[in-house]
Amino acid sequence: MRRHAPTVRYAWLQGGFWMSFCIVFNYAGVFLLSKGYSNSEIGIIIAVAGLVSVFLQPLVAGLSDKHRNLTLRRLILILSVIMLFAGALLMIPKLHILWNALFYSVLLSVLQVLTPLVNAVGMECINRGISVNFGFARGIGSVSYALISFLAGEMIERFSTTVIPFLVIFCYLLVFAAAYTFYFSDSSEKQPVQNNEELEKDTVTDKKNSFFTSYRRFFILLIGISFLFICHNMLNNYLFQIMTYHNGGSREMGIAAAISAVLELPTMIAFSFMVRKVSSGVLLKISGLFFTLKAFFTFTAAGIIGIYMAQAAQMFGFALFVPASVYYTNSLIRPSDRAKGQAFMTATNTVGSVLGSLLGGFLIDSGDIPAMLLAATVIAAVGTVLVFICTEKFPENQ
Repeated sequence: MRRHAPTVRYAWLQGGFWMSFCIVFNYAGVFLLSKGYSNSEIGIIIAVAGLVSVFLQPLVAGLSDKHRNLTLRRLILILSVIMLFAGALLMIPKLHILWNALFYSVLLSVLQVLTPLVNAVGMECINRGISVNFGFARGIGSVSYALISFLAGEMIERFSTTVIPFLVIFCYLLVFAAAYTFYFSDSSEKQPVQNNEELEKDTVTDKKNSFFTSYRRFFILLIGISFLFICHNMLNNYLFQIMTYHNGGSREMGIAAAISAVLELPTMIAFSFMVRKVSSGVLLKISGLFFTLKAFFTFTAAGIIGIYMAQAAQMFGFALFVPASVYYTNSLIRPSDRAKGQAFMTATNTVGSVLGSLLGGFLIDSGDIPAMLLAATVIAAVGTVLVFICTEKFPENQ
């Protein structure tokens, strides 16, 4: 049992985090619509929060790279406390519409800053020789996402959107507890996981070249992935509106999100085996193709059942992308830049959130759901082409 303790503890962290991701992101539209915002205004709120996090993600990751005492674990604890406060403030009765926007923007921004830190903790364990099954732990995150998605949909139908801040607080109590207890007494590493790579030759190289000067093709790859996430976020952020178009509601939205999350589990559990047989770069390309397929199947769906079926593409799209992108970045980027590299990779999701939210909200308000889904499909196809062109070949670290 002790041999599996690091994976169990990391799975706890991933589980709590992805539960929070589901509540904060997937139910943003539901919550903000109930507070009187239009689809375009919701898009602006999500976009502004995303822009803030785009600047914060590499900044926070850079701090953890440079300052030995500012560990990934401590950063996660600090950011979890901020999320707890923001969730509590949203519970205030008859809160002014502007305060609702501000506090929810904090939730959205900090959530996106946390994402690369949670991923980096897992890769840091692997890099330090601690036995962690990243794919299994991330799979538990997907199962947790599915569970909370289904429960949240049922609770909102029964009690209204006032339950959302309570669910945020519940999730971040789990995240805080997981990070606070993140110790490994059964390995040679007796301290909380640190992020203090000590390779002097990389530090010298860092001073001579900027990050993107050293990794030019990686920069173009990030642009392609940003296109994929514009599509991904258009489908996820406006899933409630898509379901409404097909005569569904929050319950059907919760079921759809739960289906996609459950189907992620087999892929993520099997990833450790898959990456030993196929390079992370090839797996990254396959995931890009399935982003486009999911958008196409959603666009052509004739009803709610069709939307449920389209969610199956998540199994080799987002589910494969998450571990493949983490492993790919970990293998491509120098140790001294890995946290920063993970932050830039995660920032593609944020850029996608910003542009996807703005474009999706505008298309829904000025056009209709099919117009938004067609645009999402075309954008994903462009992103897939860029991913195929710019993914590099190299010896894997794992």
